Amino acid sequence: MIALQKQILILLFLSTLLFSQELQQEYIIENNVVKLSDIVKNPKKDHILYNINKTRHSKRVRSSELIEKLNAYGYNNFQTKHAYIQFSQRSPIETKKLQNALVNYYKEKYNNITIITIKEITLRPTKYIQHLPRSYTVKFPKNSYLSCKGIFYIKTITNKKLFFNYTIRAEIALYQTKKEIQKGEELSFLNLQKKSIILDKFKAAPLMNLQKNRYEAKHRLKNGLIVTQRDIQDLYLVKRGSNVVVSLHNNGIEITFSAKALQSGRMGEIISVLHEGRKIHTRVSAKNRAEVK
Repeated sequence: MIALQKQILILLFLSTLLFSQELQQEYIIENNVVKLSDIVKNPKKDHILYNINKTRHSKRVRSSELIEKLNAYGYNNFQTKHAYIQFSQRSPIETKKLQNALVNYYKEKYNNITIITIKEITLRPTKYIQHLPRSYTVKFPKNSYLSCKGIFYIKTITNKKLFFNYTIRAEIALYQTKKEIQKGEELSFLNLQKKSIILDKFKAAPLMNLQKNRYEAKHRLKNGLIVTQRDIQDLYLVKRGSNVVVSLHNNGIEITFSAKALQSGRMGEIISVLHEGRKIHTRVSAKNRAEVK
């Protein structure tokens, strides 16, 4: 009997969790009143819960107070982790131009994002505004593109700043390790694979383009790791002691000769090579190739 009672109590507890609803920390409303329908989808009868001051366009209430009101109307399955709930009136502005600026910003940073891979954008001002200024410039904080959400602002000709919260859902293609890679190992399609993911948050810009003889691992990379600019460095195209093909251009004539590298060098770096006992300064141009500076 006792065991049966315990099972019933557990079932009741689980059913309460199953049917309970979590209150949002903030609700965006259309008018200057908070209605039951702003929280409960399709209530049997709608009620006004709060009036919003027309000069403030928002209202902050205690969660416990709101839950009591909901209980009074027969909705006793709400809970929350927040001490306060915010109700904010939606600003009656057209955000298409701002959305386009946001899309262009992300497309510039991630050169493989297209309109097709951008799934959804939400954008609204941090404070209620009646209309946008006629002329403004859009400004993004440094490294905003590393996250799918953030804040940007527009700057008017009078240097006034208006801030906007945004979230962008976009699919991007990047590179992921398909095995453990050791420090100094060249990055190629043998140890990396291209993968499409939904943008969330990066610590650094991900590797977007993989070129042959271009990058090596800056440190040991685990299997399954998304490779970022922090993980790579230019590959040593010339190793000290190796034979290098050196090109010399003079009056439209190209002369090539073999020399011994006295230094290791990456693309574009200046290194010294030895040819017939003479030290020559050259610029690294490709794998085991250099040009006379």
